[in-house]
Amino acid sequence: MQKILNKNDLINYFKSGEKTTNNLLIGAEHEKFIFQLKTKKPINYQEHILPLFRILKENGWNDILENDYIIGLKKDQHSITLEPGLQIELSGTAVKSIHEICKEVNQYLKELKLACSKINLGIIGIGFVPNANLSEVGRLHKKRYEIMRKYMPSVGSLGLEMMHRTAATQVNLDYRSEDDFKMKSKVISCLIPISVALFSNSPIKENKLNGFLNYRTHIWQNTDKDRSGLIPFFFEDSNSYEKYVDFALKVPMYFAYQNKNIVDCTGENFSNFIQGKLKKLPNQIANIEDWGNHLSTIFTEVRVKKYLEVRSADSCSWSGICSIPGFWTGILYDQSILKESFEYFKKWKFKEVQEAYLKVPKQGFDTELYGKKIIEYAKLFIDFSLKGLKNRNILNSNGDSEEVYLEDLKKIVHQGKSLAQLLIDNFEVKYKNNIDLIFNEKAF
Repeated sequence: MQKILNKNDLINYFKSGEKTTNNLLIGAEHEKFIFQLKTKKPINYQEHILPLFRILKENGWNDILENDYIIGLKKDQHSITLEPGLQIELSGTAVKSIHEICKEVNQYLKELKLACSKINLGIIGIGFVPNANLSEVGRLHKKRYEIMRKYMPSVGSLGLEMMHRTAATQVNLDYRSEDDFKMKSKVISCLIPISVALFSNSPIKENKLNGFLNYRTHIWQNTDKDRSGLIPFFFEDSNSYEKYVDFALKVPMYFAYQNKNIVDCTGENFSNFIQGKLKKLPNQIANIEDWGNHLSTIFTEVRVKKYLEVRSADSCSWSGICSIPGFWTGILYDQSILKESFEYFKKWKFKEVQEAYLKVPKQGFDTELYGKKIIEYAKLFIDFSLKGLKNRNILNSNGDSEEVYLEDLKKIVHQGKSLAQLLIDNFEVKYKNNIDLIFNEKAF
């Protein structure tokens, strides 16, 4: 008979992710929009994704299938997956340095770009598709996404927009212990409004400025309050693995697996699943893999699996895919900088950070938080990150430390303008409101 999970099993899931100081790894996941070179419009699955995948498979990539339907590709420790609106994402290997992240990014994007060029497709890194309405965006008919499409409108006004028209850059980082987890989750949470401003790149919707710098974050704020946004107890001394377990148990389910098939369990309670009391799957008892699947349906700005996921950055330029993990690594992976950051944020509370988080998609660097504008915090923590990367002293073959990857961020804060603000500044003058010119210039 299958053992019924208890709370310690769920807590130990997170404890099992702990790493030693010498084994802390970094992972990057980055989404991009593929578009038709001639029209600049979104792609569809049959005409564009399948031919693109056929080309990539010639380079050793293999199908990821769901009931004979291709939903992605894999090669070695890498996977290419498709988001609901056919955004393409690379989930890379967890590595030790930003040099390795950047090497992986360059190899992948060069390969993807060459494959796209053979079938007249382009790639762009931006947080929101700027030139198509929801009906024009393609669909991936993956069972999990079909469940979400049905459920999203019942819990928020912009969930379908999130699924189909946004793209992000995510960083995955390890923790060493529960105390380290507490420090890092507090520091990251306090930095989220700063990160949203710094990595904003979604100011255009349907060929017009949308009134936001980071429209993608605004969309997330109106997607599903049960599973998105900031987590209040990350700001409290009582933060713990157990607190996260309690939180995750309260998040309504999306689905469960039965004999490798996905079953719609939207709105049901995972605690009932543990007891074998799901309405859709009576007498089926959850196992630890089900717990991991449930955790993957939580979309907070800081998400916990067996590592911490930071989800606050828009999809960005080619070099940005290196600078974003570089920023977080410098702050979180040097112990002296992590402790200094934690002390800096020690008295920061959820209420004040939440207020800034809600304002920052529109106000960007001008957002005020604890009496300062966010641009001042961005400058300070880029300096913190640079010190942390210098302290790590990990050099590439040219003798460069990881600090080199923050050059773009130094320019951004020096001029006080994010990628979104620069795009807004150029929209009428340089691009003359012509979205095609933006695609021509910003495409990889």
